[in-house]
Parts: sequence; structure tokens; C-alpha cells
Amino acid sequence: MNYNDKFSGFYASKEWQKLREHKFNDANGLCENCLAKGIIKEGVEVHHKIPIEKDWSKRLDYNNLILLCKECHQSEHERSGNLNEFLKIWDKGE
Repeated sequence: MNYNDKFSGFYASKEWQKLREHKFNDANGLCENCLAKGIIKEGVEVHHKIPIEKDWSKRLDYNNLILLCKECHQSEHERSGNLNEFLKIWDKGE
């Protein structure tokens, strides 16, 4: 099973979609990292602060979520150990 197979069901679930919408609404559709710096920028990704591949129990924990713009979301994944490299290894089954 690759990463996409394992997590695609979760991201398509009604529970996740409802929680994601709730986070968007609470953040007024704005990137929370940028807003903390006084920058108004549209949020596009609801990000798990603690990734679900590290702690599955936090997948629906509202306090584990943050709304980010594309750039901040990319930056978060680069800081968390280069997710792209992790996905390459995961998908190969190594």
C-alpha cells in the first residue's frame, strides 16, 4: 500500500471535509501564519501541525490544524524533514 492509498480515504471522508470547512471558516479563509505577521493572504491548505503519518490519533483534532497559504504550507513540509523525500521512499515500499 502506498501513501496515497492509505490516506486518500481519510481526506475524502465527510468527517475531514466538515472539520476542514470549520477551520477555513474560523480562520476567515486567511493564512494564519501570514496573519500573525500582519500579512493578509488567502489560506488554501488546512495543515496538520503533527502529521497524521506520525500520529493517526490527531487526524481529527481541531487543535492540530492550521490554515496556510500555499507558500507557508510548502515551507512547513520542508521544515518537517522534506516530506517529498519521505513520500518517495514510502511509495517505493523501502
